[in-house]
Amino acid sequence: MGDEALTEEQAAERLSHYLLKEAYHDLAAVLLSANAKAAESLFYAIEKRTADALRAIVSDRTEGAASTRIARTVGGELHELFAGAHGRTAAAPQQVA
Repeated sequence: MGDEALTEEQAAERLSHYLLKEAYHDLAAVLLSANAKAAESLFYAIEKRTADALRAIVSDRTEGAASTRIARTVGGELHELFAGAHGRTAAAPQQVA
């Protein structure tokens, strides 16, 4: 694969990530306004599933030697996404990821 193809692939991944992040923020806002209690339950389940998956990546070393670094990086990015989308400015008691 040439450098140009890799750059296009990276650009596509960045755009996909951006669009999914924006869609998640919009969806979370609608859920919170429709039923905050149900939204919090769903957010907790999403955060727990995410935390479990990241722990599995580390324990199974599915990404090789970089598994822990990758899981930490992804966890940090998702924590920011969840905190913003879930309307939290500080750690909430139910937060798991």
